[in-house]
Amino acid sequence: MLTRRSFLSLMLPGAALLCAAWPGTCPGNMPASFLPVREMTGIIRQKSFFADDAWDAALLQEASLQGSAAGVTDCLRRFDRYASYTSTPDLARMKSLMADHPAGVGMDIFEDRQKRVRCVPYPGSAAESAGILYGDILKGVDGQAVRDKALGDIALAIRGESGTVVVLAVHGEGGPMRTVVAERTPGSFPTVMRTRISPPVLRIYRFTRQTPQELASFLDDLPDGEGCIIDLRGNTGGNMEAGVECARLFLRKGETLMRLKSRGSTRDVTATRNGKWAGLPLSLVQDRFTASAAELFIAALTSAGRARSHGSQSAGKACVQNLFTLSDGSVLKLTTEKMLYPGRDDDWEGVGIPPSPPEDPRPQGAIHAQ
Repeated sequence: MLTRRSFLSLMLPGAALLCAAWPGTCPGNMPASFLPVREMTGIIRQKSFFADDAWDAALLQEASLQGSAAGVTDCLRRFDRYASYTSTPDLARMKSLMADHPAGVGMDIFEDRQKRVRCVPYPGSAAESAGILYGDILKGVDGQAVRDKALGDIALAIRGESGTVVVLAVHGEGGPMRTVVAERTPGSFPTVMRTRISPPVLRIYRFTRQTPQELASFLDDLPDGEGCIIDLRGNTGGNMEAGVECARLFLRKGETLMRLKSRGSTRDVTATRNGKWAGLPLSLVQDRFTASAAELFIAALTSAGRARSHGSQSAGKACVQNLFTLSDGSVLKLTTEKMLYPGRDDDWEGVGIPPSPPEDPRPQGAIHAQ
């Protein structure tokens, strides 16, 4: 399973808690039951996009002294900011808490590059009704500060029994602190919603295995000859393959979506057939929270000349993570690949993708005459 994002997108209401974890390298002083050391070391040396032998040795030594899953994650992040490790007991605890906390408030949370927890409420959700605004910064849950807490733990704190309430401390960019009381409700939200009738605007909140089918269903309902705006604001990514499949809906056979660079090779990812909506007039909208698989979607369509994107510079996450389940049931997450622009050797990691430049309204001949 492929996931993306230092911005980790979590679906709070009823949906899967996208709480990823990546294993690290740890040795000697570790209890035998804690980490399959050789297994992890082999995976890191074979699969990690960033690790080298020197870093591996340092990680092994430090992790063995720390003796904790958090220590392993800290060591991994010396060379891979997106890496993490989740032990078997921690995974069991999370599953138990999920079973005991079946209801959420209907919003995604993610971490921005300043390590602040951001909120994206869904239309019609309890979070939106209670007053959570797009991009609000979450500071506390039921009186407990969220600083330095894992996103998965924050998400679990927000969840609870249906009908109970959670008190959230939030503020806007530079705004005053607000207290928001939201009622927990069971259920989940689709990843694609139509937010405007004319012109049609489809908002993709995140990419999951269901997203290509949901998007195609909305596109099927469009009147013949009518274009579409796809809104990717606040979409922090998700499943890379879903992003690829969504982009293929709009491309012609043979067109390149992106290049994937791994430790030992680089390969092109192309459209394998003519997309059903390859001729559909299309515009995209992005913002500073648009990341990962959503950036892939934008890069693929704008590079192919299929769409122009409007808004502001995107977040800048081109690294691809993979989850490795180890023999003891623990999970290691490592960056294994990097997405590159189609036909190019550069990427948008750390810098983001700019919106399309304004079109020059002058006749082409006037440009040549200068």
